[in-house]
Parts: sequence; C-alpha cells; structure tokens
Amino acid sequence: MAGNGGIIGPVNTISSGNNTVTSITATGPGSITTRAGTRFVNAVISAGGGGAGYSQSGGGGAGGLRILAAHPVCGNTAYAATIGAGGAGATSGTGTAGSASTIFCTPSAGGGGGGASNPSGTAGSAGGSGGGGGGNNGSAGGAGNTPPTDPVQGYTGGTGAACGQGIGAGGGGAGAVGTNGIFTPGSPTGPASGGTGGVGIDISPYVGPGIGDSNFLAGGGGGGVGAPPPGYVAGAGGAGGGGDGKRACGGTGNAGTVNTGGGGGGGAYPDNGGGGGSGIVVVKELDRASGVWSMNTLYNNVKNGTWA
Repeated sequence: MAGNGGIIGPVNTISSGNNTVTSITATGPGSITTRAGTRFVNAVISAGGGGAGYSQSGGGGAGGLRILAAHPVCGNTAYAATIGAGGAGATSGTGTAGSASTIFCTPSAGGGGGGASNPSGTAGSAGGSGGGGGGNNGSAGGAGNTPPTDPVQGYTGGTGAACGQGIGAGGGGAGAVGTNGIFTPGSPTGPASGGTGGVGIDISPYVGPGIGDSNFLAGGGGGGVGAPPPGYVAGAGGAGGGGDGKRACGGTGNAGTVNTGGGGGGGAYPDNGGGGGSGIVVVKELDRASGVWSMNTLYNNVKNGTWA
C-alpha cells in the first residue's frame, strides 16, 4: 500500500475539461480555445438549412449534422470554426441551399433547397439533407448525405404530389426523410396535406440539454399547399427547427429556426418559401480519468471539481 492510502500503480494525469460547453452561433469564421488539460471533446456540427421553394413548394432540407464523440484535442489550443448561414427562401424557382459549417477539419454540408410548383414542378436540390419536391408533377426530393459521410449527416426530401393542386413535400432531416405530399384524386376538397419535414437528432446525450429546438437540431421544413381549406393542411416542420409550410391565403413559409440548421417551410400560392435556419457548432470538453489513482489525487480533484 502507498503511504497515502491509495493503491500502488502508475502515475496518471487527469485530462480535465470540467465538462465545459461552448456554442458558436455567429455565421462565418470563428474559433474555440480549449481549456488547459482538455484532451477529449464531444462536438456537434450543424450546417445552415436550405430555403424553401416558391409557391406551393417543397420544404428546405436541414443542414447536415455531424457528431464527433470523444474527439482528441490539445488543451489550450485555438481551433478554427465556420458557422453556415441558412439559404434564402425562393421568390421564384427552387430555394437556395444552406452553407457548410466546420470544426476540427470536419465539415457538415448545407441543406438542399426546396423545389417549386409555379409555373411547373421542380425537384428539391441535394445537400446535407435534401429539399422536398415541388407540388406539381410529382417532383422528386433532393438527395441527402451529399457529399457522402459515415455515419450519414442527413436524409432525402419527400416527393411532391402529382396533381394540379400544388402539394409540396417535406425537406429531409438529420434523422429521417421528409414525407411526400398527399392528395386524394377525385376529391376537390381534399383530404390533402403538405409533406412533413424529416425529424432532426436529439443532441443532449453528447453536449447536454438546452440547445436547439427542445434539444433537437437539423429538422426539415414542411411542404406548402396551394389550395385553401377545408381539407387542405400545410406540412409541419420537423423537430430540430424546421419551419412549417403554409397553405393558400397563408403567405410566406415559416423560416427555419436560427442556430438549429432547420430547413425553411414551403410557401403557399403564390408566395415565397421560408429561409433556412443558420447552423451552430457546440463543443463539450470532457473530463477523463481512467487508470490507477491515489486517494490524495482523487480527493483533490473532487474538491476542485475536476474529477471525471
């Protein structure tokens, strides 16, 4: 036995980050400096969401979401980061794609823009998650996870309804595909609904609660609808900041929530799409204390709040 009451063993050094959580939200270049002693972090990287298309449109795709668990770093080092802006909602045609976010040389791709219905259906564009297809002619959704990553950073947008009523699809989210626009043939009053945006991902297991949309990031935008009620319902945005779509007489689609990477909601007839939400980077500096330790070391670090 050691004289201090601990077990004899190798001397170890605690890698201590005090579980500090830092969020970077300002679009454009930025940085984070890790605390002295930090050796591992969890990082969440959400790109900007895509804007929705014009008029009866598909929702924008969510920004790509990358999660780095127990990523090695050097303490007291400044790391460059970039926060992607959300894409603009369209005033004609397809919505604008979001911009990429990055830290630790790991990029996440901006969300794809939602497709339009007016004057004819257009497909959603590809991105971290794909934009939903426009509401006419069964327009396809854009591909997600573009460029490819493993694990995937996002999913495909839904397909717009193949009818003249203009039923847009939901944009893809980081956790699920956007759903298709739905129309019942031969029924002038519906039922019909814009596609729901794909759900995002709960990031609280990695960086703790209180960030994003009820702990979710990167939800897809809901699809817009061209016909008025009764029987016609616009698509809801996906959990993770996706904007809700609008139906006729409802106006411009709702924007994706800032600092979530949520896709913009599809516009009604004849209205603009909602813009995508800006991205975010969140870093949690981890305590790590595996190995053999003396009782004095344990006691002093517990007292100072630096024990894992």
